[in-house]
Amino acid sequence: MNLVTFPLAYASGIPEPTLRLLITLALAYPIAAYYQRTLLKPLAAGASKERNTYLLVSGLGLSFFFNGFQIFHSLITVLVTYGILWFADQLHDRKSGAIGVFVFNALYLLLGYWAKSGDGYEINWTMSQCVLCLRLMGLGIDVYDGRAETGQPSKPPPGAQSVADDVKAKRVPLSFGSDTALETLPSLSHIIAYSYFPSAFLIGPQFSYSLYKKFITFEQFDSLSPIKLENAKVSQRKYVERCATIAVGYLVVQQIVGSQFPTSYLLTSEFASLNIVKRLVIFWITGKMVYNKYLGVWTLTEGACALFGISYAGTNNDQADFSGLANVAPKVYELATSTNHVIASFNMNTNLWVKIYIFKRLKFLNNKSISQAASLAFLAIWHGFHLNYFLTFLMEFLDVEAEGVLVKFLGPLIQPHIQSNPNLQMAWKAVAWLACTFTVNYAIVGFDLLLFKKAWVAYKNVWFLGHIAVAAILLAGTYYKPRRSSVKKTE
Repeated sequence: MNLVTFPLAYASGIPEPTLRLLITLALAYPIAAYYQRTLLKPLAAGASKERNTYLLVSGLGLSFFFNGFQIFHSLITVLVTYGILWFADQLHDRKSGAIGVFVFNALYLLLGYWAKSGDGYEINWTMSQCVLCLRLMGLGIDVYDGRAETGQPSKPPPGAQSVADDVKAKRVPLSFGSDTALETLPSLSHIIAYSYFPSAFLIGPQFSYSLYKKFITFEQFDSLSPIKLENAKVSQRKYVERCATIAVGYLVVQQIVGSQFPTSYLLTSEFASLNIVKRLVIFWITGKMVYNKYLGVWTLTEGACALFGISYAGTNNDQADFSGLANVAPKVYELATSTNHVIASFNMNTNLWVKIYIFKRLKFLNNKSISQAASLAFLAIWHGFHLNYFLTFLMEFLDVEAEGVLVKFLGPLIQPHIQSNPNLQMAWKAVAWLACTFTVNYAIVGFDLLLFKKAWVAYKNVWFLGHIAVAAILLAGTYYKPRRSSVKKTE
């Protein structure tokens, strides 16, 4: 029981774990504001130690506020991870170190899930532990990538250079680039501060240690003179206000609308008694509300990261850009007409982590589909043991495959008409948006219900229409060849 949040929860009617989560995310703002005011500026030599100490102490304090004495779980994993990497470094066997860190953190998290498993979501120490798990796994691999036993310069990890190019083009976050490899094992104090970064330890975002180091050494801001840095802070404050406003908007809608459409309602006889059109509409709204809570908290923590300044990504149209650690792109997500748009705009930093540390490293399989399926399987087990996690990610994979079939079939039929008629083009986008949103909102319901028996009831109440549609499309794609477009390509 948290002595601060328990009476507030009792007075407000908000569940104590939820309130504790929101307060922890909100407390990152004053911590970030102090850092921005006093430490986000050029200082004398040794300032990086001062910055690191501040982040270490404040991060541990926030973690203790959220986890209480259960903080010992994260402390154990950080200390053991450092010990494994240190011994491996002394033995000049960083590969074994990376494997040891990966296996240890995976097992610790999974044992935590097993110990805390229940019939519904519980906000407890495993929430921050799953974020820490990826962070420490990535750290171990970065240390391995920076190995120097051969005397040869270390190469960027697979796919890192292409990601760095995408960052320059403003297409992806700056979380991971071509400089993630670590030739020298960071100090324990730096690893602790990095692990408990105040605005990122609880629900992300993920980012590399190399970005953290550039942040505390001020290398990230080398291109800015003191005057330009102060001017950049104006853009910084505007971006923070934007994030906070969007986050509050999502969370308010979730509280007002989401409370009226919980996933548990889809299991009731009252829902089952409605006509199918009403059921499908409610199913759509319910799935959207599940997404909203993630959009809200991720945007809230993005604002805190921007206030610290670690998300500074250079300039864009002569304006300082602090969107480098965005975990969601609300506009892209809300207007998505393709499941690929949703995947690219939702949980972006975690997806990028999986791309760099899992998907790209399975290149030796020489099969993109198998690598993608393995990456989704990793994400599923990272979330926990519930069968619905695996089924949801499997459905995501099948949705993408089915969409590819539809594009091949309908593209040649639709393109000639919509290219010459703006009204038809808008109508087609509206249809594509509706199909896309129903697809992703339909799939996320099972994820939120956790238990297979609950998801079975919910999907049965809408006649498994989403499952049937995907199966029918994939089946059709195996028997029929798409027509070729008669529209000539232009240079």
